[in-house]
This record gives sequence, structure tokens and C-alpha cells, in this order.
Amino acid sequence: MTETFPRPFNADYELLGLLGKGGMGSNVYKARQIRLGRPVALKVLDSMGDEEAEKRFFSEAQAMRDFNHENLVPVYDYGTQDGKMFIAMKFIGGESLADTIKKKKTLPVEKAMGIALEVAKGLRYAHKSNVIHRDIKPANIMMMDNEANEICIIDFGISIAAGSQRLTNPGMTMGTPEYMSPEQCQNKNVTLQSDIYSLGIVLYEMLSGDPPFTSNGTGAGASLAILNKHMHATPDPLKKIPKALEAIINKCLAKKTQDRYANFSEFIKDLVPVMNASAEKEAPKTTTGRLSKQELMVFSLLLLLPILALFVSLLLYISMPKIPQFPPSINYLNPMELGEIKNEVDKGDLLRLFDKDYGTTWNILKHTALTGNGGRLLTIKFNKPVFISHLGFAPGDQKFSKPKDIWIYWGYNNKPVDKQEFSLKDMTDPQYVPWTPREVDELTFVIKSVHNASADNFAISEIMLFGMEM
Repeated sequence: MTETFPRPFNADYELLGLLGKGGMGSNVYKARQIRLGRPVALKVLDSMGDEEAEKRFFSEAQAMRDFNHENLVPVYDYGTQDGKMFIAMKFIGGESLADTIKKKKTLPVEKAMGIALEVAKGLRYAHKSNVIHRDIKPANIMMMDNEANEICIIDFGISIAAGSQRLTNPGMTMGTPEYMSPEQCQNKNVTLQSDIYSLGIVLYEMLSGDPPFTSNGTGAGASLAILNKHMHATPDPLKKIPKALEAIINKCLAKKTQDRYANFSEFIKDLVPVMNASAEKEAPKTTTGRLSKQELMVFSLLLLLPILALFVSLLLYISMPKIPQFPPSINYLNPMELGEIKNEVDKGDLLRLFDKDYGTTWNILKHTALTGNGGRLLTIKFNKPVFISHLGFAPGDQKFSKPKDIWIYWGYNNKPVDKQEFSLKDMTDPQYVPWTPREVDELTFVIKSVHNASADNFAISEIMLFGMEM
């Protein structure tokens, strides 16, 4: 009977189309969860009345319910509707690994190892959750349609809890013949090594295009022939793959469980170094044997451009005048410790002013002279031109009267150039005057007090010069 879509399944799910057949006589539909408006894969068991199928279906839902891993399909909901059991799972866009192999026949070695690694991570998580899949095959590995091309394992329909009692009837095997482990073929107790064997089969198929054991016939006879090969035959050697990868596959396909990997952590530990070595081997080489002359020239130019840009930047930096920035980071001269300007004239005292950022010393001549009427005059003559970027003053002892106005004369090439006058704020903190950065060889300050005070009650602690020698 032809099914029609879309159609309601129950109050919360609407069936949109048939995706395929699952295990145990179940159908898998693409559906929409109405309440949340999201797509889901809805697996519906049509074999109600089959007690074993119902137990397995419930076991699958229970096994997947608590999964929280990017390589395992998560379950959203499960239950019964109109006598039919259902499981609502995340809808996985993309195609199965079986479809990919059918289209491409074989996969590149690096791609095959990458898929095997992701499947191994998912199965390692499932095994730690005490769940054995038992039906690992390309049809149950989804290549997710997203930017990361993630891998997701689906269909835990015949999974069992590790160490649990088998639901299979005596003489009945469960699984897909081409991917069944020797112990599955003999209907023996299945351990996690069975999933390791099956992943070895899948990895072999990705590299060769076919599982190692097949049959030209059909029906029960062909299946029995394949099962017999799993138990007794040796796979044909794979060609053009790393020897280390061949050893990993052979260990997965060992007939005895004790000769296989003890768990997927061991498998991953062996696989990752082979993947890394293969990636390094395939990386483009910057030699003429791998690149054309034109490609090599472009590559070399691209490599040299940043070096050339850095070299030019260094030249420009060296040639540019070093103008300190202020604030917050400045190359500055330590403030001149003048102390109180006393009522006396200093004639020719030579001071050495140290620049701690550049590690150099400026030689200056300091002259002070009484200007009368409470003012003070200070001349600083530099032995060579200097670039003054910032200029400031710090207050002296506040018991004395405070400076109010400052006239500043500056000279260049031993000639007076100009004058600037500033009015200072109440000097309780150091302050900077609106000085225009310039090159000078002489500065003269005429400092006026707040009133016509006598020489004994006027103080300023520091005149602060920031700049550099030219």
C-alpha cells in the first residue's frame, strides 16, 4: 500500500516522508515535532505482537536515551501510539557512508582514517555507557550535512548492554553478514571487541571499495558462505596504504577477541599517529619538484613581502625623530630638582641631567637670578639643541606663597626666539602647560608669585622637562 505524506502520526508528530527501513521490521520516517517545530527521525515498529522485537525496540530506546556525544544520534522521545512503538531521534541530514562508498567506490586514506576515528570515539562513549552496537556497517554511519562534516552512528536496534543476557533465540544470529564478527557468526556471547571487528571491516571497505568477505550468490547459502569466511578466511591484503594502518586493520580483524584491541582507546592511540604522519607526508612541499616555477615564485614573493615590510618599517622608525608621547607613555628627563629658589644668583653651576629611558646624560647650565618684586628668573642653557615635547611645574612647600604667572622665553642657535605666558592653577598638584613641542637650546622662565612677596616666602619644587636630545 502506498503511503501518503504529510500525515499526522499523533498529536505531537507529523510524518513527512519515508527515510528507510530499520531493524526488526521498523520504518524510519522524516517527521516534524509539532510542538517544537523541529525535524526529527521517527522510527516506528510495525511488528507489534512480536515480543522479542518489542523488547529490542524498547532496549534501543533505553540505550540511546542517555547518549550525549557528537558521534551518536540523540533520542528526544519514545513511547507507544495506536499500538505502535516509536522512537523520536535527531534528524541527521546528509548521506550514509554506504551511499558515499557506492558513489566514490574508494575513499582517500586520510578521509577513511578520519571517519574511522570519529566512529571509534562514538563507540568508545557507547561502550563506557555499557552499550554494544552489534551492527556497525556503512549504512549505519551518517555523513552529516554540515560545515564540519560530522560523523554520526545510528540504529542501535540490535544493541545490547555489555554482559547482558542475549535476546536472540538459540541458533539465530543478529547482524549484517558482511560485518559480523566471528563470535556473532557462531551466536556466541558478544563483547565490545565485536564492534572493533566490525569497524575494521568498514575501514577495509572504505579503502578497497568492498568488504573483505563477500559472496556472489544470494539468499541463505550466500550468507552462510560469508559467515564461514569470517570464521576461517584471511582478507586479501590492501594495496597502497601505510604499513602501520594495515597492521591496525589486521589487529581489528583478528579471529580471536583477545588478539584484537582491548578497547577503542587503544585503537585510537594507534590510529592517530598514523593519521598525523600521513597528513605530514601529503602536505605541499616548497620545492620545485612539487611546485611549478611560477607557483614557487609567487610563494616566495608572498613569503618575502612581510619580511620586506618589516625591514622598511624599521628603517622608517630609525629615521623618524623620536617625539615622546604624553600621556601616558613618554620618554622623559628626570624632573630637575631645583628645591627652593633662594635669594641668590648661581653663576655657571654645571648640572648633569640624566635621561633614564635613553640612558644618556644632558649637560645643562643652570642660572637663577632675582627679578625683583617677588619674581624669580631661571635660565637653562643646553650644551646642544634638545627637543622639548612637554613642560610642567610641581608645587613647592605650601607654607610659602604660590606661583601665579609664568613667562617662558625660548631660544635657538643662541638667539632669542619668542615668549609665551601661562597662568597656573592653584598649585597643589603637578600640572602641565599648553606647550607646543619644539627644538630649543635655551629656556628662560620668569616666575611671578601670587602677590608681591619677599624673596623668603616663595617656593616651587620642580620644573619638569620632557623630551630628548637632537
